[in-house]
Amino acid sequence: MKRTRSCVIAVSFVLLALACITSASAAEQLVAFASPAAGGGGYVLVAGMVSTVNKYMPGGVKLVHEATTGTLEMVRRLQMAYNQKKPMFADFGTPDGWNAYKGEQDYKGKQFAELRSVSFNQLVDLYLVVPANSPIKSYADVKGKRISMGGAGSTVSTLGHLTLEYYGVTKKDFKPYYFVYKELSTTKNVRIVPVDDAIAKRLVAEHPGHIQGLVKAKSYRGLENDTPVLGWTGAIWTHAGTSQDIVYNFTKTLFEHKEEYYEIHRDAKVLTVENATKTIRVPFHPGAEKYLREVGAIK
Repeated sequence: MKRTRSCVIAVSFVLLALACITSASAAEQLVAFASPAAGGGGYVLVAGMVSTVNKYMPGGVKLVHEATTGTLEMVRRLQMAYNQKKPMFADFGTPDGWNAYKGEQDYKGKQFAELRSVSFNQLVDLYLVVPANSPIKSYADVKGKRISMGGAGSTVSTLGHLTLEYYGVTKKDFKPYYFVYKELSTTKNVRIVPVDDAIAKRLVAEHPGHIQGLVKAKSYRGLENDTPVLGWTGAIWTHAGTSQDIVYNFTKTLFEHKEEYYEIHRDAKVLTVENATKTIRVPFHPGAEKYLREVGAIK
């Protein structure tokens, strides 16, 4: 009898423990945070944000990092989340955010007026990299060549094609290859093709979110001179249907623990209160705006 009773008590304790675990899981809200594909800076930064915020964010919310093929997919996922009334975050370039919000370029006929900004968080340069002895001296010289353009639908490929258009090079003039981002080789001499200053200034003026940059000499093996390039800023995004509490708590938690986030990657250090609204023209989500006003980023 004692043995039988012991077994019954043990089972009762197991059932009680399972009930507690199930109850805790049910109270936790999972929120997707989409990033570019693994291998690039955007992926690493989102991984860092998710890791940092999940340690401290109140309200039973846990972010789930989801890698994607690029910006077009992230915007589609945000639209789907909005339609399904599910909260979501994503990380991609401000030029794409502006185009999606306005329904321009790749988003013609697919305007996403419910897109909302959370914060600026990244500076990115675009490189046209060739072997040091390559005959390609200008973007105009890629006609008839095979060029790797980054991931399909990524900000890399979008700006790459846009820059080439300013040089009179269309998609029919060369063979583009789309692949996930990888680091430049450190074992071979390479050269970064410079962008003409007049073209860069015109492109930046006509397409919000783009910036002019400079790659310092010796940054890569074989790079002997400072080289002007184009780039863009990146931002954290959500949609208008995400609750104010979730966005406010996310933004507040990230900024209040940004020193820990900085340890993930040196590029993370551009996330500051002073930079929070940098180059962003899409309306801020009310939750993000509330926090950014509290800290003086928005007056």
